[in-house]
Amino acid sequence: MVTTDRPDWTAREISEVLLGHLREDRPILLYNKYKGVPVAYEAEVAMVHTEYVGLTAHPFQTVCIRSERSTFLESKSIPALIQAYPVSIDYTNNVVLLKNLQITQALSADLLISRVKPEEPITVEMDSDLGIALTGNLSELAVLAGNEVWAAVEVPDDVPYVPQDEIELVFKLPESGERVQVWGVVASLEKIPKKETQMLEVRGKAGMHDEISLLAYIARHEDVIMGSLEREYKRLRKGKKLEKHS
Repeated sequence: MVTTDRPDWTAREISEVLLGHLREDRPILLYNKYKGVPVAYEAEVAMVHTEYVGLTAHPFQTVCIRSERSTFLESKSIPALIQAYPVSIDYTNNVVLLKNLQITQALSADLLISRVKPEEPITVEMDSDLGIALTGNLSELAVLAGNEVWAAVEVPDDVPYVPQDEIELVFKLPESGERVQVWGVVASLEKIPKKETQMLEVRGKAGMHDEISLLAYIARHEDVIMGSLEREYKRLRKGKKLEKHS
């Protein structure tokens, strides 16, 4: 996925590209996330209008579009993602009607990365180059491109850290009890609204053994989340044959 030098593609031009997919029976690719896990399946273009496009999508994608109230379309004919919003979703036939198609310059790499939230509290011990040791609660976890570890930790409001401080995180993974160490820097520190805490984001590296443990932990969470996605689709198909969006 790449960005384009032409962010001013008109709705008509986008429709013409999608019409080509319809005529040539070429699928497009849809991107969403469900509880932090990427969901990407091919979809067939079923109808094209200057203001709307109808797609036959994967059942799981329909749930994600409902949850996020948007989706991203990828066509090889346009070197950028197209963002669109649902008008209606037919859970029986898996047909999605989308509107407001427009080129997006949003960072697209994140659509391929799982960012999982621990199901139970994980205490993080933190040591920095300031010689200060504190604890926080792990909020989200991911392994990015290049095996870079990303962690979001909820910390007290008065932590002395600032961006670019060197920091070490140590925590235990709940299922295995394995102790993991991450060395990196503070990427950001932002106040959490209505709470006396901040969200500390860290980017860093872990040893090979710890990295494998993290990837296994994330993979287990992905399996659980995809199972819940399947159950949600079955619930929606049973209870709502057609859902309209404003």
